[in-house]
Formats: sequence, C-alpha cells, structure tokens
Amino acid sequence: MKRTGLLFLACLVAASLVAAVPGPGLAGTPDKIKIGLMFGLTGPASPIGPVQMKGAKLAIDEINAAGGVRLGGKRIPVVAVVKDDETKGDVAVRRFKELRNEEKVVGLVGSTFAGISKALNNQVRRQPLPYISACVAPMDMFEKGKLAPTTFGIHGTAYSIGYSGAAYIATKLKLKKVYFLAPAYSFGRDQFKGAKAAFDKYGVKVIYDEAPVKTADYTPYIQKIAEAKPDICMMAQWGTGAIAVLKQAHELGLKKKTKIWFNWMTNVFGSGVPAEALEGVYSLMSWYWNLEGFDDPEVVKAGKAFVDKYMKVYGEPPDPYAGMAYVGCKELIRGIELAQSTDPFKIAQALMKNPQFPSMKGPGKWRIDHQPIFKYGAFVVVGKGPAERKGKWDLVRVIGAYTGGDYLPPLSTEGY
Repeated sequence: MKRTGLLFLACLVAASLVAAVPGPGLAGTPDKIKIGLMFGLTGPASPIGPVQMKGAKLAIDEINAAGGVRLGGKRIPVVAVVKDDETKGDVAVRRFKELRNEEKVVGLVGSTFAGISKALNNQVRRQPLPYISACVAPMDMFEKGKLAPTTFGIHGTAYSIGYSGAAYIATKLKLKKVYFLAPAYSFGRDQFKGAKAAFDKYGVKVIYDEAPVKTADYTPYIQKIAEAKPDICMMAQWGTGAIAVLKQAHELGLKKKTKIWFNWMTNVFGSGVPAEALEGVYSLMSWYWNLEGFDDPEVVKAGKAFVDKYMKVYGEPPDPYAGMAYVGCKELIRGIELAQSTDPFKIAQALMKNPQFPSMKGPGKWRIDHQPIFKYGAFVVVGKGPAERKGKWDLVRVIGAYTGGDYLPPLSTEGY
C-alpha cells in the first residue's frame, strides 16, 4: 500500500509538471504572443521574400504601437520570430518544426513559393497551427480534405491569375491567338488551368509551353514564341525567372512581333528590368501602390493610408506582396482577438464566423475554402516607358480591375 501510494503521488506530480509546460494553443494568458514569419529570403524567391517580411513586420509594429494583442483583458506584445525557408521545401518543413515545437509560436505567416505553402499546409494538418499563406498557393491545397482546418491563403490560387488575365485578353483586348509560357511547377500550371477555362469559354486558341523553374536563358522559348506569331504572349514566370524573361524578351525584340502580357507583376519585378522592357507590357497586379484616379475613392483612400505608413518606415512604396503579407498578419492577430485564445482551431473558427475584413483592395471575405474574395481581385496595368515615368517606382498605369466571384476557382471543383 505504501509503494502504491508513492507511485500514485509521483504520477500526480508528473502530470502537474506536464500540464505546466507551455505549447501552441494552450489556454491561459501568455506574457507575449510569438508569431513566426517565414519567407524565401534567399534562393529563387529572394526578390519577393524580403518585401513580404517588411509588410508582416509593419503589421506587428502597428499592433505593438497600439499596446499589443487584446487577450484575456490585457494588452500583450507581439514578438516576431523570423526564419528563411531558402526557397526549399525541406528547409521550410524544418523551420516550421523549429517555430512550432521549439520557439512555441502561436501562428505562422509566410511562404513565397507555391510549393512551399503546400508543404507547410501538409505539416499543419499533422501539427495544427494557424497558418496564413502569403503567396499564391497551389489549387489542390484548397481542396476539401487536403486543406488543413487552420490554413488560410490570403493570396488565393494561381488559377485566378490565369483566368482573369485570359478573360481580359478575350473580352477587352479581343485577341484570338495566345501563346502561354509557364514555369514547370504548380504556380505556372495552375495559371494555365485558369487561362484555359477562360479561353475555352470565349473561343480563344492557346499554345502552351513551359520552362524549368531554374531556367536562366529563355532565348529558345522566346524564339519559339516569335515563330508562332501569336496575337499576345502570356508569361507566368516568378522570382528571378520573372526578371530574366522580361529582360530577355526585350533584348530579343519580342514586343516588335507580338504583344506581351506578364501574368503577375510586382514592384520588384517591374523595377528589376529597364523601363523600355516594361513599356507597353500588359499585366495583372494583386494591388498597386498608386491608384490615383481609380474610380473608387474609398479604395484609393485606403491604399494611400497604407502607402504613407509603409513609406514612413521603409522609404519606398510597398510591393503588392508586402501589402498582402501585412493583411495576412493582421488577420492572424484579428483571429486571436476574436477567439480570445491561441488555440489553432478556435482562431480558425473565429475567422470563419467573422469572415469580413478590410484591405487596400477593398473589403475582403473568407470563403468556405479559406480563400478571400476581395472587392477587387486584381488590377489590370500597362507598363510605363522612360518618358512617361516620374521616379523610380512609377512603373505602370492602372487601366482596370477584375471583380466578381469567378475570379476564384468554383467551389465545386474543390469538393465543396
């Protein structure tokens, strides 16, 4: 009996010690909220990862300047724990485990390449953590049964980029023969799925080609485009490949033979090529820092407010990817405050019960598949030449915007 009593007491002590060890999502009011920020700061994603980091950090700085996260009747400071995924899936998985299990972060905002967001979603399914994907993610990540209950994709999927660009080409530019050059991974292939859906709808002929992700010399592909004589070429490259293909298309005189539509433009890509290379190039942008003259005063006002805050800190206009990382980080904080908890599932449930949120793209609302539909899904722009520009960051003119629910993949295609 004496031995049994001692064993029972030992078990009680052990249980109390285990209960006292902090971990992700445990109840109680912590003295700080640790949020992981992980982007491609090196590797092929490195043109974009650093600006995403700036946007996310600005959001955290603003929260702390206001006193911190409102949780348990207190204001609690937010601490950013920064990691570089090096644009490598295996590295991203290791960093995720470090953030969750060692750093004890209560949420993650990150990813710059589509494949990495998918890898992180798979981890989150096994080890729940609120995860806001800040890049354009693969379509199949959002399928019912594959999407982790606590994963949200602030930038949606590449299907939307392809569909909206193709719809504009077909209905506004009224062009009938298109050449589509994609990178050989989900970001490019998903864009083509969306483009093909729109082109089939509007009776447009499209030729598809793809180049390996790490392609440095696009000369053979550009020559094939010129030989095909399309009305317009859609280019779906990303990261270092985006800058390379735009430069080389200019150097090889492709614009003299066809129009160019660069599918997903950013400040980083546009400023990374000569003004002559961007001149006259059509593009979609998630958002652009200068919406002056756009026919929606509220969106212009919201955009300018964000630009002013960002420029005060960083001295340059925000890239659209900085903007979406900023919104994504704000959404994670909003979820914690709504849930009054750091429990991953409670945060996700709170966001879905209160799905509407503000953004520089107009009001956003989370769909059942954890993708947001914004008032303006994307903005249509045309590149400015050297004579038209007023300063380094005066890159494009906004000529339209894409609105409507068909900007996102139909829910039925995702199993909802």
